[in-house]
Amino acid sequence: MTRIKLRPIRIDDAERCLRWVSDPTVHAFLGLLEPARTLEQERSWIANILTDKEHQSAFVIENEAGDPIGTCGLRGINREFGTALFGIMIGETGLWGQGYGTAATEALLDYAFGELGLDEVRLSCHRENRRALRCYEKAGFRLSSHVPERPQFGREEVRMAIARKEWLALRSGAKPHRDTTRKTRA
Repeated sequence: MTRIKLRPIRIDDAERCLRWVSDPTVHAFLGLLEPARTLEQERSWIANILTDKEHQSAFVIENEAGDPIGTCGLRGINREFGTALFGIMIGETGLWGQGYGTAATEALLDYAFGELGLDEVRLSCHRENRRALRCYEKAGFRLSSHVPERPQFGREEVRMAIARKEWLALRSGAKPHRDTTRKTRA
């Protein structure tokens, strides 16, 4: 099993994060409309996260050697409804496909359902990002709805979610009950 550590993001991570989001291979799969173009913009993004801990949490993913390899986090944290939106980026492309994304996703879900006590975590992903979709499915996310091509991304988007009860069942080894009926649009 791939071992990772999540640590809170810091302002001094800005240079590395800027390098990652500036890489066209990485950026192609991000939902960002426009990546940060300057170190100051990246620092500002991180500062915003650090000053709004009630609604968002961001972490740097470190590999077994303690090297930063990406970021993950929750945004739109709504404690009243018990929901949040999940995001992840493995910035070191040479490490793609080695289980780091799945390990980080599982660690962040432990945080979301354990420490934060959320009831559901949701995400959206470009349909073309097959590697990410496999990662999310391995971690227990299931298709929640299909969104047609969205002009701001120029791609089809897939929405997925996992509920706390499903996560706890997966962690205990039990099979969670899922509604397998497919909802269709009228």
